[in-house]
Amino acid sequence: MEVLSPRARAKRRQITDAARSLFLSQGFARTSMDAITAEAGVSKQTLYAYFPSKTDLLLAILSEALQALGAPRGVHAPRTRDELRAALIGFGERLFDTMLREDSIAMLRLLLGEAVHVPELRRPFVEALPYQLLGRATAILAAAADNGVIELDHPDVSVRMLVGALMSYVIFGGLMTNDAPEHPGAEAIEWLVDAYLRTLTFPEPQP
Repeated sequence: MEVLSPRARAKRRQITDAARSLFLSQGFARTSMDAITAEAGVSKQTLYAYFPSKTDLLLAILSEALQALGAPRGVHAPRTRDELRAALIGFGERLFDTMLREDSIAMLRLLLGEAVHVPELRRPFVEALPYQLLGRATAILAAAADNGVIELDHPDVSVRMLVGALMSYVIFGGLMTNDAPEHPGAEAIEWLVDAYLRTLTFPEPQP
């Protein structure tokens, strides 16, 4: 990945901020690259140097939001059940902190709505959001399995039990409501993680 200078990062952010504002106010299809150029205060040459298309811009905005998920708080390579629990709780906390914000919900609504009419957005959207979430949770489980904490069968199926349960709060408590998105709280995350841990296989301690 190309490392941008501070000036280039600032210019890129200037463009994505302008595009985000226009996408949310006018919609993806109705926003032109010319409008983004004017809103960002950059030349068309500069805009296309950073983003060859509107789709690239939209996915970059989504990627910026997902970067807030980062690595889970606490343990990166769990070596005990407690460390695995802490890592999964950290993942859930970051997921809610990132996704259950009004700007995140607005962007998700935009992406889902536009994907119906813009087929080329569908695959990149799936790769940018669902696959990212599943991949980050799977990485935690795989690290725990490598350390002998769990026996991980069918990780692609197992991880959906956790991510799906967490995302139900984003869907029903964010996307599908007229009210401001509401964080379910630490107790709900802990309960979901504890319920999920009971579905995993923990090897018997060696005598």
